[in-house]
Amino acid sequence: MGAAALGGAGAALAPSAASPAAAAPPATVPDGAGAERGPYTRTLTFTTGTNASATVSPDGTGLVIEVQGVLWSLPRSGGTATALTAPDLEPTRPAWSPDGSAIAFCAYRGGGFHVWTMAPDGAHPRRLTSGPWDDRGVSWSPDGTRIAFASERGGDPVRGSSYDIWTVDVAGGELTRLTSRPDVEDHDPAWHPDGDRVLFVRADAAGARTLASVPAGGGEVTTVRTVGTGALLCPAVSRDGPVAHVWTAGGPRAAAATSSLVVDGRTVSGTEDVSPLPPCWTPDGGLLYFADGRLKALDPALQAAREVPFTASLDVPRPEYRRKTRDFDSTARKAVRGIHLPALSPDGGSVVFAALNALWLMPLGTRPRKLFQAAPSRYVQMPSWSRDGRSIVYAYDGDAGGDGLAAVHRLRPDTGEDTVLATGGRLNPALSPEGDRLACQDITGNLLVVDLASGTETRLAAPLGGNGLPGRPSWSPDGRYLALCDRNRLNQRFREGYNVIRVIDPRDGFATAFLPLPHTSVSDRCDSGPVWSPDGTAMALVVESALWVLPVDADGTPAGRPRRITDEPADHPSWSGDSRRLLYLCGGRLRLVARDGTGRRTLPV
Repeated sequence: MGAAALGGAGAALAPSAASPAAAAPPATVPDGAGAERGPYTRTLTFTTGTNASATVSPDGTGLVIEVQGVLWSLPRSGGTATALTAPDLEPTRPAWSPDGSAIAFCAYRGGGFHVWTMAPDGAHPRRLTSGPWDDRGVSWSPDGTRIAFASERGGDPVRGSSYDIWTVDVAGGELTRLTSRPDVEDHDPAWHPDGDRVLFVRADAAGARTLASVPAGGGEVTTVRTVGTGALLCPAVSRDGPVAHVWTAGGPRAAAATSSLVVDGRTVSGTEDVSPLPPCWTPDGGLLYFADGRLKALDPALQAAREVPFTASLDVPRPEYRRKTRDFDSTARKAVRGIHLPALSPDGGSVVFAALNALWLMPLGTRPRKLFQAAPSRYVQMPSWSRDGRSIVYAYDGDAGGDGLAAVHRLRPDTGEDTVLATGGRLNPALSPEGDRLACQDITGNLLVVDLASGTETRLAAPLGGNGLPGRPSWSPDGRYLALCDRNRLNQRFREGYNVIRVIDPRDGFATAFLPLPHTSVSDRCDSGPVWSPDGTAMALVVESALWVLPVDADGTPAGRPRRITDEPADHPSWSGDSRRLLYLCGGRLRLVARDGTGRRTLPV
């Protein structure tokens, strides 16, 4: 379930009776909002909504509300709501067209927000925009021919893309960009009733504090209003010109923000907490909005608000499945479970892995041998081989007399000699090809390089800022570059970003970044690559859960398109020293595959 479906409160659970520059061609989806009831169906009933919004018909007789990721029709005076959309559409921010013939909204179906329209009864839903970018927040032009929205489209998926104001032609799908400033975020468009301009919120480094205006065809942006604190959100312009907006104290990211409804600088809501979604002007000059989870109607004098009660009931099927039998007390022999972070030795003859909170070494075709057992309250992880195959580095947080943070150890399997190489919370260790330098990360994700002879530690690169620890670094075979997976952040409005491949020069910290495929992330930043092949001609990585091989030049620059070599889930890839084979984990099984994808086989454990 996507984010749009998570907003909702006031639910009561009751058992039911048993039973880019141009848009792509518009897409249609099947009509119908309900699901066939079955013996495991339950009914959820909502009388309030969190992050809910409403729109009113041009004649003032009907309402459409957004509650729990579903659009509902509702009589103007309230009552029983009727679902118009299926839950998997995940629509948000409905807006009625000026002629009353359509509802515009944003929907998350397919994994991204796009602009949609439908008939007021929910029939004929149609997607107007498409592509890998998110399109959010809709507003109709007064003549009903265009819809304004905010989007990150047109930017760069690696370097980032700020939100700008766009319009889409309802009939033909043509897109027009109205604003374009990479250092600000433009969002929440509201068409002015004169049709010549679009108002919107402009957010800079200080936050969303400017109400701005741009000509309907694009051009110079002018400031309409500013606020000194908090955040100005979701403007709505009445037929006569007054502008309503939501003001959030402390900004939208405050730990306990509260919101008020403001019209032309005057607060018109009371102590209630207003939903941070667009209010809607009624034909008689009143306002509709959600506050404290309730739908409110403010009179034309903007003095008194009354509640518009509603009851919305949604049938939710409960899947039937066979429950797993668990036997924790058995002493019988069972298959090994919980193998983690395996790594193939350079000679291709052994695998080191973590399991049962211990490190294990398994020569192919024989039983694993325990190298190190962690204390019950500690954690051993992240093993990797030296290039000569004589030692293994790993992270462990249970050293006697330590600070409780992970330290990097080097273990020689033949002698059992164990040496601490770095302390103070050091993770994802990788020895350079010559074995004289250690690349690792601190607990905040900074990439560090340790000169093992002198002990000098150099902070090489900070994470890109998308939150979370970057992936394990991988050395180029000549030791001149490090490659890792890191998460960028497309803009400052939302947290979306991509898991990109970063290549960093340890001599000066110069870094480049790219995606393995257009608008496609590396699967995760745990241990999905990139892993540089020992011959320097390729990187192995996991994309969309499959194992791929990406050809690269000596400096890590892609030298062609990646090739998928598995059609099964893959994790934790590592190369043999001759660059001819790859080891990976698939559903708990150790698997070997040739570089070209042939010869896959399972290694018994």
